[in-house]
Amino acid sequence: MKNIIRAAIAVVATTGLMLTAAPAAFAATPASASSASAVSSSSSSRDVDDSFEQESRNGLATLEARYSVRGDEEDDNTFRLRGELYDGDRRTFRQGGRCAYVEVQVVSSGDEDWDVAKRDRLCSYDDTKRFRVTAHDVSEVRVKTCQVKYRSWSTHRCSRWEELDLGF
Repeated sequence: MKNIIRAAIAVVATTGLMLTAAPAAFAATPASASSASAVSSSSSSRDVDDSFEQESRNGLATLEARYSVRGDEEDDNTFRLRGELYDGDRRTFRQGGRCAYVEVQVVSSGDEDWDVAKRDRLCSYDDTKRFRVTAHDVSEVRVKTCQVKYRSWSTHRCSRWEELDLGF
C-alpha cells in the first residue's frame, strides 16, 4: 500500500512540475529561442570528444585514450588527452623484454614543427599506467605507441603515427 501511495505522489509532483514549467517555455519569443539554439549548436559543433586504441606493431604495447578539444579555432583551443598504457611483454630484462612506450606530439598554431607534448613508458608486465596531456592553441596532434628498452629511449616496433581529428 505504501508503494502505491509513493507512486501516486511522484506522479502528482511530476505533473505539477510540468505544468509550472510549460507556460514559461511557451512564453519565450520565437526569435530568442532560435538565437539561443543557434548559439548552442555552433559552439557544440566545434568541440570534439573522441577515443581511440593503438598497439605497437608486435601488439605488446597498447594504448587506450580519450581526447577532447574545446575552442572554436586553431589558435584559441585547449586539447586534453587521457590515456592508459598497457605493457604486455612478459619477458624479463635479461630475456630481452621491453617497456611499453607512448609519444604525443603537437603542432602549435603559427608553427610548422612537431613538438613533444608527452613521452611516457611502463616497464611492468600486465600492468597499466594512466597519463594526461594538456596543450593549448594546437593545430595538429599525433600519437604513436612503441616498445623501448629498459635503459634507453630507442623505440622498437612502433605503430604508425596516428593524427587525431581535432575538428578544424
